[in-house]
Amino acid sequence: MTDPERHPVAHSASSDQLLTFIQFLRGKKIPVSPADTLDAIEAAELLGYSDRNLLKNGLAATLAKSSHELTTFENAFDDYFQLASNTPAGASASEEPFGQPEASQNLSPLEGNIPPQNSADPLEGLRGNALFDALESQDKSALSVAIETAAADVKVDEISLFTQRGQYVRKILDALGDEALRAAAIEFEQSEPAAFEAVQALREQLRERVRDRVERAYLIHASAQTEDLLDDSLAKLKLGNIDHSQMARLKRLMERMARKLAARHGRRRRQYRRGKLHVGETIRKAVATDGIPFQPKWRKIERKRPQIMAICDVSGSVAAYAKFLLMFIYALQDVLPRTRTFAFSAALGEVSDLFDTLPVEEAIEKVNLKYGGATDYGRALNDFSELALAEVNQATTLIVLGDARNNQADPRLDLLSEMKARAKKVIWLNPESARLWGTGDSEMLRVKRHCDVVKECNSLNQLARIIDQLLSDRR
Repeated sequence: MTDPERHPVAHSASSDQLLTFIQFLRGKKIPVSPADTLDAIEAAELLGYSDRNLLKNGLAATLAKSSHELTTFENAFDDYFQLASNTPAGASASEEPFGQPEASQNLSPLEGNIPPQNSADPLEGLRGNALFDALESQDKSALSVAIETAAADVKVDEISLFTQRGQYVRKILDALGDEALRAAAIEFEQSEPAAFEAVQALREQLRERVRDRVERAYLIHASAQTEDLLDDSLAKLKLGNIDHSQMARLKRLMERMARKLAARHGRRRRQYRRGKLHVGETIRKAVATDGIPFQPKWRKIERKRPQIMAICDVSGSVAAYAKFLLMFIYALQDVLPRTRTFAFSAALGEVSDLFDTLPVEEAIEKVNLKYGGATDYGRALNDFSELALAEVNQATTLIVLGDARNNQADPRLDLLSEMKARAKKVIWLNPESARLWGTGDSEMLRVKRHCDVVKECNSLNQLARIIDQLLSDRR
C-alpha cells in the first residue's frame, strides 16, 4: 500500500492547476496575495511534485503565515489533493486528474449502435465500442481519462451552485456517449431483461463515477463561493434572530472579522513628543563630559492611558446583542485599550473580573443570570455614577448598548449628560431599527442629545464597522 505522504501529487502539474488550489485556500479563509501566489509557484517548480510531503511543507512556508493558517492549510492540502488525485492504481502520471489528460486518449462515444434482437448474446453488438468495453472490463484508468476529458469539454470547473450538479452530470454523460447506452437499454427492456439489467448496472457505475467527478469539482470550485454567500448572509442578519444551529459558524465569522481588525489596527510603536528641557538632569549628565550636554534630558509629557467602559443592558430584549458586543470587544483585547465592563437591567455592577478569569461565553452567561430582569435606565445610570463616574476622563470612551426603553420611568438623562461632559466620547448602540426610536416607551430621541455617536447596531457587519471606526479614531 502506498504511503500517502510519499505518494506523488502529480508529475506534470501546471501553474494554472496550482492557482486552482490557491483559490481553494482562499475559500478556506486563508488570505493569499498575488506575491504569495508567485512565491508558491516558484516553490512548486523548485521542489517538484514527486514528494507529496516536501511539496506540502514548501507551499506551507509560502502560504501559511500563522499557526491558525498553518492548521487550516494542512487540512486544505490533504482535502484538495485527495480530491484532485483520485486516480486508479496503474494509471500513468499523465493520466492523473491533477495533470491534464491527453485529448487523444478520449474514448469514442457510441454512435447509436443498437444490437440485433436475434443475436445469441444481446450484448455482442455493443462490444468493440471503447466506452462499453471499458465499463465491462472495469478499465478504471481508461474511464478516468475519458471522464476527465469530457469534464474539461463541458467546463465542469465553472460550476458555482450546488443545484448545478445534476446538469453537469448529464452533460458529461452525453459527452461520453451515454445516449446510445440508454437507447440500447430501452430496446432491451422488453425483449432481453437480463441484458437490460446488465447495461443498466454498467450505466449506473458510469453515472456514479461522473457524479463523484462533479462533486469534486463543486468542492474545489464552488464550495468556497457558497461558504462566502452563507457568511455574507449571516453577517447581515439581526443577531437576535440567529438560530442556535448557526452559532458555531457565527463565532468563526466573528473571530475572522476580529483577526482582520487586529491586523489592520495592530499596535504600533508610539511616537512621543518631547517635553520641555529638564535642565537639572541635563547638567548632571554633562558632568562626565566636562559640562558639554551630549545627552540632553527632556521632561516627559504624561498621557492618560486610554480605556473603554462598556455598559450593556442585559435585559431580555437586548441580551443577545450585548453578548455579541462583549464577545467582539474581548476578541480584540490585543489592539483595544483596556476595557472595563458593566452590566445592568435595573441594578448595575462591574463584571470585568468575570471576563478576566473565565472564557468570554461562560462569563456572559453568568452576567445574564446575575443582572437580567426588567429595565430601569435611571437606576443603572445612578449606580454607574456612584461606582465609576469619578474615573471617567478625557481618555475614556463610553459604549452603551441598549434600546432605551425604560417602562415610562425617569431615565436620568442628567447623569448621561454628565458622563458625556467627562468622557472623550459617548457611543450609544441601539439594536432596534431607527424607525422605532421614540415610539412607545423609547427614550432614544432624548438620549441622542447627550451622546457623541448614536448608531443602529443589530448585525455583525454593523458591529464590525463601529469597532473599526473606534479603532481608527484612537490612532
